[in-house]
Amino acid sequence: MPCLRLSLPEREEIGRALIEDAAFPWVVIGRSLSRDPTTIAREVHTGGGRYGYSPAIAQRRAERAAYRLRRHRLGEVGPLRDRVTAELVLGHSPEAIWADLVADEVQGRVCVETIYTDVFAGVLEIKATDCLRSRRRRRRSRQTRHANARPAQANISSRPTVVNHRSDPGHWEAGHIIGRANHSAFMCMTKRVSRFSLLITTPEGYGSEAALSDLIHGLEQIPTHLQTSITFDQGSEWAQWPTLEATYDLEAWFCDPRSPWQRGRVENLNRQWCWWFPRGTDLASVEQTQVDEVAALINNLHRRSFDGFSDLSRV
Repeated sequence: MPCLRLSLPEREEIGRALIEDAAFPWVVIGRSLSRDPTTIAREVHTGGGRYGYSPAIAQRRAERAAYRLRRHRLGEVGPLRDRVTAELVLGHSPEAIWADLVADEVQGRVCVETIYTDVFAGVLEIKATDCLRSRRRRRRSRQTRHANARPAQANISSRPTVVNHRSDPGHWEAGHIIGRANHSAFMCMTKRVSRFSLLITTPEGYGSEAALSDLIHGLEQIPTHLQTSITFDQGSEWAQWPTLEATYDLEAWFCDPRSPWQRGRVENLNRQWCWWFPRGTDLASVEQTQVDEVAALINNLHRRSFDGFSDLSRV
């Protein structure tokens, strides 16, 4: 139900609740429809208010809005379009471009969603497959995620609140980018607070022994006081985690099975790395110096989560 437009039966249910009691709480209506209370409040306020809401009229208004022609902001020739296109060509994500526009106080700037919409609509001079991390031709519809309830050793559900809220430095996430024919890979380590990331080549593959060696190589580049915990998915390459815990006094946490998105920072970064190293690339042929250059570019991008700037001082 989330992420879908309200249907006519839902609007009729809202109408019945308001007829019964015009002061009916949004929370109660939202709970009965499995909707957010703000969705209900916005629907009623734009549809005439508590005393003038009509489900039929609201439905017709929503249908007209769904099919109206929308103006593409970046479809207009001008400096803004040229700048966004140029940054996309350089490999900057829409989020980083938006942060750049905010930092430079560009007049008439566009939001992240507008950039994505106009790229997928084809109004720019560059295709979505050539500039977006996912390299998808069409936008994929949002899906509700369902966590797998099967427990795992050191399950992420037991991870302390201070880690989940990103309020304490020293907590990391780790994952792999797999190359052509599953024969090569990179290891990515990213810090949950500052988002600082390390990309490590894996010349010996990504089996459990090699993964342990690569993790140690990554930890040697990190100050000891910033080595508190690390979160993995359920991949078999992390089988040597007890050795890591014992040697470095690290806490290890694991996502639920088939739920790698629970360590979302790595998943987001993997999409960005794949812009420079597309799927199907033989990663064994890539030198660490080239990988370090890409990592430096990513680490220095403007970030919306830091009011537009990377907080590299907290690395």
